[in-house]
Amino acid sequence: MTTAVRTALYPLITAGQSAVRDTERHATPETLRTIDGALCALPVNEMDDQADRILHAAIRAVSLAGDAEEWEALAELERALSQMLHTGDPVTENPAVKSMLLLVSQCSARCGQYDHGDVTRAAWERAFQAGTEALGALLSVLRKEMRGPEMDKRVTAFLTAVRRAIPYAALYETRRALVEAARAYGLFVIGMRQPMPTNGRWGWARRLGRATFLFEVEPPHMEGDPYGAVAVRRIAEDGTAAPVRYIPLGPDEERRRAVTEAQYRI
Repeated sequence: MTTAVRTALYPLITAGQSAVRDTERHATPETLRTIDGALCALPVNEMDDQADRILHAAIRAVSLAGDAEEWEALAELERALSQMLHTGDPVTENPAVKSMLLLVSQCSARCGQYDHGDVTRAAWERAFQAGTEALGALLSVLRKEMRGPEMDKRVTAFLTAVRRAIPYAALYETRRALVEAARAYGLFVIGMRQPMPTNGRWGWARRLGRATFLFEVEPPHMEGDPYGAVAVRRIAEDGTAAPVRYIPLGPDEERRRAVTEAQYRI
């Protein structure tokens, strides 16, 4: 592959990464269609079998996420909540309560589709937990036991968690496909953050060049250190693991903000 061809392929990889970031910020069926377009634009004639297989798995995952029934349930709940202040329905018949119950039950059902420790199951578990809290707050407001702003906070957390859970598996597969495509094209791989299984030590991983770097935020271990550190381990292509390094967070606000952003994205 010539240098000119490799140079032309870089924008295709970065377009896919940009579409992933947009979906991480605020997922919709439209942002997933953008991801699908970016994946379909990757030339398969320049890929090996492994990259081609992973690419098509990502395209399937994106299609499933775009067609997920939870999108309609999410939209219906948002409509019901916006109309709630203008209705006088009792608690047992309030459309917002019914819509929220439906979406919470869908989150619960999704949890059962994945093994314990699976990152996608964890995303749906976060959505389910946020949903139970939002439902309790909604019922408390309707019974006049809680003020509206507190309910708004919990409902917003629920809607955000669902919007993140729906495409979670698709984003995971897409990030993986972009890494494999870059590798197959002979580009220097700069992978995006990938969540690690929730039953292990490491929080997230990134592929850089031919190595994978594992990261985890460590709590403070020493008295007088309120910040903690980030643990990093380099895994070479042959599986050789380097010693764990610890990067103190300290009072550097920019560094701590970057770590918070990384944790949010995974």
